[in-house]
Amino acid sequence: MVGGFRRWAQQLPNRDFARRAGVAWAVVLILVGSGVRSSRALPVVTPQTAEYLLVATAPRFSLDASVSVTNFELGANTWGVPMTSLMGGPSLPAAARSVGIGIGGNGDIAVTNPDGEFDLWNTRLWGETGIDCAGPASSCEKRLVASEFNGISFTKTDALDGEVDLSGVTLELLSARADLEIFEGDQSLMLDFRSSDGKWITDHAIDLESGTTVIDILTGGEDLVLEDVSLLIDGPVGSKAVFRLPDEGDFRVIDSNVVVGDGGIGLTDVLFYTDQSKEQGRIVIDSAVINGVAFWNLSPDIGEIVAKNVQGCSQFVAGRIELTNARLNHCGVSSIPEPGTALLMAFGLTTLVVGPRRLRWTHREPFRALDRQSVERP
Repeated sequence: MVGGFRRWAQQLPNRDFARRAGVAWAVVLILVGSGVRSSRALPVVTPQTAEYLLVATAPRFSLDASVSVTNFELGANTWGVPMTSLMGGPSLPAAARSVGIGIGGNGDIAVTNPDGEFDLWNTRLWGETGIDCAGPASSCEKRLVASEFNGISFTKTDALDGEVDLSGVTLELLSARADLEIFEGDQSLMLDFRSSDGKWITDHAIDLESGTTVIDILTGGEDLVLEDVSLLIDGPVGSKAVFRLPDEGDFRVIDSNVVVGDGGIGLTDVLFYTDQSKEQGRIVIDSAVINGVAFWNLSPDIGEIVAKNVQGCSQFVAGRIELTNARLNHCGVSSIPEPGTALLMAFGLTTLVVGPRRLRWTHREPFRALDRQSVERP
């Protein structure tokens, strides 16, 4: 690991930054066990859930819709990275996989509760079906203003389907909640942020080996906060990571990057997950580039994901979802395989490198190249 850190540090733009970033090693890593786990080792398979960029599972509540989207685009990212509202944040790591620019056509939304609602304002949605509601279309719409579907004005006939059988999605998420609570993967890891009151205060790169790594996080009851940092998760083809968030407090990503690297790990191989049954426990993203990382809040008490000024490729699954100023393509988790017999022999935590990187983008949907970077329109 020391050799890996030196190699990273040698690429940094200046040695002062390298010395400052060296505090990343203060994070405590506790490796748990060494082999196939004795607990339940079932695969987590969610192919129907993976068809949607947003999955909202809660009923309408007071004035709040199950899923609310205001401004910009879903199933597309037609603006350079970072978009205007993200300028001034940390640079993307040099080893980060490039964020795709174009129309993925993969921004479909599922409202799985028969009493759920959607609220869409000034948003361009690119997808195959648009919005699928378990309840009647007439009661699923809370507000639909100045929005488009696949480049034309949003119409309920072409872009909204009611009484869709979404029971498969519901069953997948119920099963995933039960399995992920005890899933241990090929190796377990614990990140301890109790000494920093839950704050993830330095840039980090997590370097995985092949297989699935389950990462539990300790905060001592405080919110887990990433602020003004870059988190890079990298590994070879076949590597996956599940981050299980603490049982108390929110998870906050503020002016940060959470991205996968270009070492071979896929865009659908990293999941941040929580299922805590407490009033606190929201996932809050405020100004971030997210690429190849999904976020699930499966709390039984209407877990929330609230995000604004977010760009990249992700998937949000929660009771209630609120997005403002989003440019997102779909990178959803479809399966987490059962543990194999191979051990993860090395797990490196190294300091990130910031700087430009060549464009390299792959996805399950082809992108249409666009040149719309002269003016950022809503």
